[in-house]
Amino acid sequence: MGRRIGTLGLVNYKDHPTDNRYKVFNFYSEAEADLFEKRLSEWNIWYEKDVSDLEKKGETVYLFAVPQKEFSRAQKANFEVSANYRKPLIPNKILRYSLVLFFFAILALGIIGYVKNS
Repeated sequence: MGRRIGTLGLVNYKDHPTDNRYKVFNFYSEAEADLFEKRLSEWNIWYEKDVSDLEKKGETVYLFAVPQKEFSRAQKANFEVSANYRKPLIPNKILRYSLVLFFFAILALGIIGYVKNS
């Protein structure tokens, strides 16, 4: 979902730099920006859109300014975009499911040990 901004780099939105009545969401892919814009339009949330090119990195950034009073609804749209375009933490399926099985085996051994010592 593009690079994160904000205080700790965990979110893709921040306060508007000149007008604190708005939050600014950013996306680095056109597909994500289009889905976000579609949701804002469907839910009748007013917004301003800007497309900016980063000169140093050669990237396009899609910016959306949303009123602070609509932030919670806009954030739901942002979560939907994030859910649709996120990548798995462990992309290899075999490794991912092996890790899950390993943790269940450790949990089972812990429960068995607790029951035997009780």
